[in-house]
Amino acid sequence: MSNSSLKDERDPGKSMICRWVGRKVWGMKAGLVALVMVLAAQQMTVAQESPKDAVVDAASQMVGRALFLRCFCTEDNLSFDAEGHVTGLAKATDWTLAGVNVLKVERKAPGEVELDGVRVAMRFAPDRREFDRHAQNDEKMKIVMTDTGDAAAFERALKNVFSTGIDRPLQESMPEFWQHYFDPGRAWPQDALTGQTIESIPAPTATASVAALTHRGEASYTSEAAHDHVAGQVRLRLVVDAEGVPRRIAVMQPIGYGLDEKAVEAVSKWRFTPAMDKGKAVNSAVSLDEEFVVVAAPH
Repeated sequence: MSNSSLKDERDPGKSMICRWVGRKVWGMKAGLVALVMVLAAQQMTVAQESPKDAVVDAASQMVGRALFLRCFCTEDNLSFDAEGHVTGLAKATDWTLAGVNVLKVERKAPGEVELDGVRVAMRFAPDRREFDRHAQNDEKMKIVMTDTGDAAAFERALKNVFSTGIDRPLQESMPEFWQHYFDPGRAWPQDALTGQTIESIPAPTATASVAALTHRGEASYTSEAAHDHVAGQVRLRLVVDAEGVPRRIAVMQPIGYGLDEKAVEAVSKWRFTPAMDKGKAVNSAVSLDEEFVVVAAPH
């Protein structure tokens, strides 16, 4: 048999194989195209079913920030209206116990966004003269905010609920004893000492005596400080007036954890023999320390 005869006999088989392979490749290509079209359609459907939630996105920007509640609220379950005002009754605490770490943001219902996190306590570091954040991980927080669907309005509400860091408006909403810590040169509001001379008598002399404590009460501890075994010394400055009453109390060196507020509350009830100058009782500037020792956490 010649080579030409052999070649002619093989051609029909080759043609059949090529046609079969071609059909398979075409089928695979068509299948891939169909799969891509199905996946694209599914993605379009998901996008249509789950539109972008601009309000939730705005709330999510709070995650990871150094936040404080402007209301200084003690409650761990809080609700705010569309303008960022707390709804219902809420007690206030010291700002050093009003920190929040937002960990998660969800829309739980139409018109409501929930921010979940933990409360944070502030501790003063005397060597750096800075406040450090200490998460109270067993004190969970839930903050529900009303939204009207207007993302810009919701962002304004967030600014009314939270301070990022210790901003000026937050300081201005604190009690005077804290405002004078952040701004020692700040003028005191009109009070019984307005227009009067305040003497500085650091030590007794032949003609002058310093104010002397006659009655004191102990400052109470906060549960957060007890839980974290916080101790230290709060340094205060004040004026003892000519009647022996402490006035214009301000924090000079804090501890945090709400203990500074407790120290001020206690010292405001102390009584003194006033300073004397040439036989006359006078208003005098005084600085003093209130010591907090570690106490057991309450059960």
